[in-house]
Amino acid sequence: MRRAIGSFKPVASGALFAEQKRTCVDKWYGHLLDLAPLYDWSDENPHEAHHGRKRVPNEVQQELKTLPKTEFCSMWEVDVKERPRYWHDDTNPPTYDFWTPSALELRTDRWVARTMVERAEREIPANASEADKNTMLNDIQEECLVEQDDTIQRARKVNWFAQANMMDILPDPLREKVRLDVFEDLHILERQQIRSILNDWIPEKYRLEDAPDMRKMALASPKHRLAFLDSISKIEEQLASEANTPEKKAALQQVADFYRRQVHPLEKVTPEAIKNCTDVATLQQWSRDLFYYNGDSLIFDCWRRAGELRKDAKVGPFADQIQSEYEDQVIDFNEEEREFFELFQKSIPLTEKEFLMKQMAENPVLEETLKHSSDIHILEEIEAFYNEHIEAEKAVVDVLVSGKPVAEMVDSLREVGTVSNAHYIGARKYKTLAHELTILADKHPEEYASFIEKIKAMGNHHAQPNAPFAARVILGTRLFDSLVTISDHLSHDEL
Repeated sequence: MRRAIGSFKPVASGALFAEQKRTCVDKWYGHLLDLAPLYDWSDENPHEAHHGRKRVPNEVQQELKTLPKTEFCSMWEVDVKERPRYWHDDTNPPTYDFWTPSALELRTDRWVARTMVERAEREIPANASEADKNTMLNDIQEECLVEQDDTIQRARKVNWFAQANMMDILPDPLREKVRLDVFEDLHILERQQIRSILNDWIPEKYRLEDAPDMRKMALASPKHRLAFLDSISKIEEQLASEANTPEKKAALQQVADFYRRQVHPLEKVTPEAIKNCTDVATLQQWSRDLFYYNGDSLIFDCWRRAGELRKDAKVGPFADQIQSEYEDQVIDFNEEEREFFELFQKSIPLTEKEFLMKQMAENPVLEETLKHSSDIHILEEIEAFYNEHIEAEKAVVDVLVSGKPVAEMVDSLREVGTVSNAHYIGARKYKTLAHELTILADKHPEEYASFIEKIKAMGNHHAQPNAPFAARVILGTRLFDSLVTISDHLSHDEL
């Protein structure tokens, strides 16, 4: 039934809200009206409400001024880093991008050739027509190739299985790294170790190892390169007697030149050719070819010759310096020298950051306090604590490198140890280092002498990986000399 209009009684707004039962699902969206100025009512950009305010031109210029300066690569650097290394012809082989078959493929190729001959002699009748012989031989070859492909696919599946089940094959430390991280993001040494473990796990007949390739061997080894060139010349001499026509001689020469280019594509670039060259562009192209091929040290000869042609005296010393760093072999320590290097690192006084990191590693409560405490007094006490220990250690080091006579140095070291508790700990540390160093140096005198030579060489050549600074090397060697000297003058109770 329709209600009459006159029966409706308006209710005051206050009473209406008072009578409503508001629950947690009833929301008030009035605050969203603040978004209204963001809308573009002209419908030019329907998504403008979801973006911030556009910058005016002055703000854009200010933002551009605060951006860091962008250093763009030259076209040469882009070419070096990103060019696709296609092998366009046999005169420009790219570095290490040779396609080499696996040993399994070569083994199955030989099996196909041998099996084809055996089956053809056994299965093809002698009185068959030429067409039948060709058809049967094609069928035999097709069957052998299918079997070869099946063998290679089976080997690939075994390798894929090992790659997909690394967590079940690898030992514990590597298993956790593979479980927690992507294989491609691991360190290259860890990936090499993982590949070697997986390769050992795969049965030998299924391993996909690269076959020996003379191009790669000649690329990395001048000794192998000369041996291969000598072999090519000997084979050319043997076949020269059979080349009795000009066409055969030209073909033999072409094949021999092809294999010489495979083994040594830059045979024309020699020290004599570089010395006699008078064109800077040619020298530049030769240095790039050498860089792309194997990075031979003839690059530096090209630089020096280019410097002579351009009459720039700075190029020669610069090339000598770079070549000395290039030819400087990576210095590594044996087991005994590694122990001397650990003592060497301990003898260098800690910086503020190193001391704090050491304390945080030994005391987790300190780390939590520094991260979460807002009490300035506690933080000041911690700072005063490690500042006191750092200054005490520096005072002990100052005594050891002071150059005083041995007796005075020992007395000064004992005197410094009585200043405070921190000074006592610092003096005790270097007394213990002196004792350990003396025992090791007496036990391995040759290794100690070689370690001193190596650490000095590492300080002189900053290109060495993980090499300490020259100043740190000088300080460490002076500390070592002082520690060895004072060790005999310290009583057993002080150690």
